[in-house]
Amino acid sequence: MYYYLHGLVAMHLKNSIVVECGGIGYECLVSHVDEFPIGEILFVYVYQVINENDNYLIGFKTNAEKSLFISLISVKGIGPKSALNALSFTSCERLSRAIDEADELFLTKIPGLGRKSASQIILDLKGKLNIENINYFAQGENYDLVCSALKNLGFKDKEIKEAIGTFDLNKMSIESAISSALRILNDK
Repeated sequence: MYYYLHGLVAMHLKNSIVVECGGIGYECLVSHVDEFPIGEILFVYVYQVINENDNYLIGFKTNAEKSLFISLISVKGIGPKSALNALSFTSCERLSRAIDEADELFLTKIPGLGRKSASQIILDLKGKLNIENINYFAQGENYDLVCSALKNLGFKDKEIKEAIGTFDLNKMSIESAISSALRILNDK
């Protein structure tokens, strides 16, 4: 079982990317191709689908997006392609909020999700998604690295989340994010 790929984003295809790792190109279906710039070396969190007719990888920008995907496919009647379609339709933040707020109307707007599927998603997942991690969903791959560095410095998860939640990690380098978080944490 694969957990992530770390390599060069070599190309974009229609609904997938190719990640080159050790001279091998792995094709991964993704929700938003444009979030994986060609030529950058990235961590791509993956989920492998294996069944009678298929064997493919689904790639995610963050581990939180992967967790939301796994939660969705745990719902009766929601398969990997339907879950990926839901992630392609909207952001993780908005999808999580819709589930937590039982917004069936929003969920039925997702192509391929009918009223019955939307109701089942709400029934199975409402209150079970970690909505505290909404910032985690929005922050991208730097979140894990910044959190890990701050944990190594002795800070607790709750205070790290509060500090990081005050700024956008997508617009800063890892070093400046750690410095900013340290300023906030040391002022407490």
